[in-house]
Amino acid sequence: MKIELFTMRYYHDIINLWKRSGIEVSSSDTQDEIAKILKRNPDLFLIGKEGENVVAVGIGAFDGRRGYVHHLAIDPDYQKKKYGKMMMDDLIERFRKKKVHKVHLFIEKHNEEVVDFYKKLGWDIRDDLIMMSFVPDKSLYKRDVEI
Repeated sequence: MKIELFTMRYYHDIINLWKRSGIEVSSSDTQDEIAKILKRNPDLFLIGKEGENVVAVGIGAFDGRRGYVHHLAIDPDYQKKKYGKMMMDDLIERFRKKKVHKVHLFIEKHNEEVVDFYKKLGWDIRDDLIMMSFVPDKSLYKRDVEI
């Protein structure tokens, strides 16, 4: 697998990959929203390719203080080939170069297989925090949208 920087020409490929991988696609994954995070973090938004096929994606984000990993996914037909580790290793090295002290990621509770994957890579489950969310404009954020 060859890791490359994401460009918008692969937008539909990553949406399809996320859906095939069981990641919930929402209104924050529209073309405009993906373009925003790409503009803010162009060196942290990665895809993995086999030939011309996009088989992996991971969005790294840096807020100036902490790093975040969003929607890291491997096409189900390419899982169990260490591609997830390759993607995460690449992102972690990019975070190191930015002198990021800590990186966070979010996993949907039902996805125990992914929790186990990250544990094997050395990630820790935090039990000292509660994640909370607030939607400031309910007309913007929608779950279960067709993109």
